[in-house]
Amino acid sequence: MLVAVGLINVVPGAGAVSPGAMRSAYGVEVGSADLEVLLRHRAVLLALAGAFVIVSAFRPALRRAAIAGGAVSMGSFLLLALTTTPVNEQVLRVAQVDAAALLLLAVGAALVRTSGEGA
Repeated sequence: MLVAVGLINVVPGAGAVSPGAMRSAYGVEVGSADLEVLLRHRAVLLALAGAFVIVSAFRPALRRAAIAGGAVSMGSFLLLALTTTPVNEQVLRVAQVDAAALLLLAVGAALVRTSGEGA
């Protein structure tokens, strides 16, 4: 589950090298260099968070930190997307994917806790 959640966060990292990927994923037009830099930086941070979650699947000592970081990352996006209206359909779709990934992360966290790994 941790690998799946990590991949969900790594995939948007493509936006760091391809601003067109952000356009299709989020349904926004990147109209200025300033906005492009901010969105590309966001893509890098998402990819780093996702990579950390993936690594934690193989390194039990990192699991708690990776799960917490992933939960904060996805949870904050959900909170912002749901409290900032109106947002477009693509942003809502990303929020739905994050909600599903957050649920997977919660199940993974419960499994880690019951197994005693990552303690």
